[in-house]
Amino acid sequence: MRHAVTILRTLLLGGLLAVPALSALADTPDANVLYNHHCAICHGVSRLGGIGPALLPDNLLRLKADEAISVIRDGRPATQMPAYRELLSEEEVAALAEWIFTPPEHEPRWEEADILASHELSHPYGSLPDAPVFEVEDLKNLFLVVEIGDHHVSLLDGDTFERITRFPSRYALHGGPKYSPDGRYVYFGSRDGWVTKYDIYNLAVTAEVRAGINMRNIAVSPMAATCWRATTCPTAWCCSMPATSS
Repeated sequence: MRHAVTILRTLLLGGLLAVPALSALADTPDANVLYNHHCAICHGVSRLGGIGPALLPDNLLRLKADEAISVIRDGRPATQMPAYRELLSEEEVAALAEWIFTPPEHEPRWEEADILASHELSHPYGSLPDAPVFEVEDLKNLFLVVEIGDHHVSLLDGDTFERITRFPSRYALHGGPKYSPDGRYVYFGSRDGWVTKYDIYNLAVTAEVRAGINMRNIAVSPMAATCWRATTCPTAWCCSMPATSS
């Protein structure tokens, strides 16, 4: 009987001693759980992006850790990124910000089937009018302003400096816009791999495709027959796709 009491006392004391450790563990935010609950719906379960950009270290090179905390806590104005200050504690926000800069356990993959599945053709080539839907003195004197921070592009009249239109872009446009020889189409490449074709005359996106997870730049052939893009994630490679028919 005395032996049984000793064992019970040991178990009880051990359990009591373990309580602070368990409590501390419970107080440590689980960034993976937080991400799946709050972020995956927009940024993808595998952090490869969706409505929002990919949240992988290579895609976040221009974002500092303190800026990531600010974005999670306060959101981004004029975007779909909400503020989480009312939903998450400071510790949870910090844990999420640290976690998105951590490489995933398995290397991301983006293969030909993924590229083809991402292709969005809003307006097939030749389906939109050839005349511009706006009036300016010189169609060759238009220029684009890529706005830093809020992911928008403005089209300006180079003679009057008046804004013709402003439209949303993909996350972190990179490498500068590329134009077709006639100036009608412009191609944008984003840090998270999207190539966007925009019809300036009709003020409309005509096609998009995600060429990779992390992209450095794009180039358009002199006759605008081919668009080349270079991606660094998951692997470094260059390939081409039709620029006029897509």
